[in-house]
Amino acid sequence: MTKTETTIDAEGLQQIAQLQQRAVEFAESGMMEEALEAAMVCIGLQEEIAPEDMLLRAKLIQNASRILLYTGDMEQAEAIANEGIGLLQGAEGTTADDMAHAFLNLSSILYAKKDLDNAALVLMEAITIWTTEKGHDSPEVADCLGNLGRLREEQGRAEEAVELHQQAIDIKKQKFGDHEQTAFSLMNKGLALMLCQNLPEAKLALEEAIECCKRIGQEDSEMAKACQQNLALCLEQM
Repeated sequence: MTKTETTIDAEGLQQIAQLQQRAVEFAESGMMEEALEAAMVCIGLQEEIAPEDMLLRAKLIQNASRILLYTGDMEQAEAIANEGIGLLQGAEGTTADDMAHAFLNLSSILYAKKDLDNAALVLMEAITIWTTEKGHDSPEVADCLGNLGRLREEQGRAEEAVELHQQAIDIKKQKFGDHEQTAFSLMNKGLALMLCQNLPEAKLALEEAIECCKRIGQEDSEMAKACQQNLALCLEQM
């Protein structure tokens, strides 16, 4: 490769990175058509600039699948998420973290499609990878346990969901202490307990979530407000 070709490749890769960031910004602003267009242009540039870089292509495809999820095009989102996983499995340089994130992404799409059984299976793949790579007490595993808890709630397995949320709480308390993430898992446990009709325990979990928010100076946050609203619903049912 000549010096000129190397310079062109570097500039092209930088352009992809900038476009990818723009796609994220569009998505965060709710401009989903613009986000999807930017994501697809990134994939086209990769084919032109670095056609042999399958790891880059897989990551770009995964990003596009997330945007498709938010646009509501579930079938296409699932199709290209699976394509991305296939590419990652054969790409040079793929890490275990890459694979776990890809499975987590696919599980979110399947959850949105209400394909709950397959969503749970794929999510457990991510849990297995991160447990092996980072340990059971990692924040990544905690997030997955919380997601699995919500899946179990949807499947009518609320008691199992309570246990999964408690595992997430234990990890987050250990890793973060008082934190918005800890409050989030406490709220999820409270909601699962409400589904179990265990209202006294649900009340305690939601109150603990609110106190957690207060201790970190987030008593007026959206999280605290959600906890307050759910506590009010719990008290109405008691």
